[in-house]
Amino acid sequence: MNYTGKVAVVTGASSGIGRQLALDFAARRARLVLVARRGDLLEEVAAACREGGCEVEVLVGDLAERDFAVSVVARAAARFGRLDILVNNAAVPKHKHFFDVTHEDVEYTLRVNLLAPAHMTVAALPLMLKQGEGYVINISSAAGRIPPPRETIYAASKFALTGFSEGLALDLAGSSIHPAVIHVGPIDTEIWDKAEAPVRYRGRKHPPDLVSRAVFRCIEKRRYEMTVPGSLRWAFALKFLLPGVFRRGAARWDPVPPEVVEAARRSAGGPV
Repeated sequence: MNYTGKVAVVTGASSGIGRQLALDFAARRARLVLVARRGDLLEEVAAACREGGCEVEVLVGDLAERDFAVSVVARAAARFGRLDILVNNAAVPKHKHFFDVTHEDVEYTLRVNLLAPAHMTVAALPLMLKQGEGYVINISSAAGRIPPPRETIYAASKFALTGFSEGLALDLAGSSIHPAVIHVGPIDTEIWDKAEAPVRYRGRKHPPDLVSRAVFRCIEKRRYEMTVPGSLRWAFALKFLLPGVFRRGAARWDPVPPEVVEAARRSAGGPV
């Protein structure tokens, strides 16, 4: 596929997967709209993209705010006159036992991880329909298929994003707008440093370029769904076929300590 002159929006572009995607789109001579909350890091990514002659629009803001999310698509249209590829990559982690989850945690996680991609897709569709072509790539998570312990709200947001993506594949049939969802496993990004509870996982963390390659494969091969790394599909199958075994395995791998339950009961005023 020739990306020269194509316009791609990448959210969460200041680091990790989003940064890698921005650099890889720039290397293919696409024009970019990069979105993130941290302006200093985002400008560094934009500067690296511009070094190769890439045109870049930088937007700093919080995608939890619907008006900002919708304005990203409007800015792409105003600057470049079109929008070819929307990559909904931005997300917030929520590794926190549900006893400690607040109403604000629920609201904010769903706003960023689900509502922002949905609002941006609604805003992007008229442009893509007018052009006769477009791509919407949603970066979900392995947690969108199998909920890890202490990630109930995060998993809920990613399950919803997966369902949203699968629904789009049905609703957009015949429109020449291609949606895809990528279920991402352990990737070596700063998300691990943002956990609010101890992280049990000690296995391999894969490089962000593995996800970037999957994005381009979804575009070029018109794949509707990919899992990175592919070995995670075995875990998905286990959960689907033997849900009881999955739950028992998760409980053994990362059990809920009795003191956590006791603390929750004390906080609620119940018996310990």
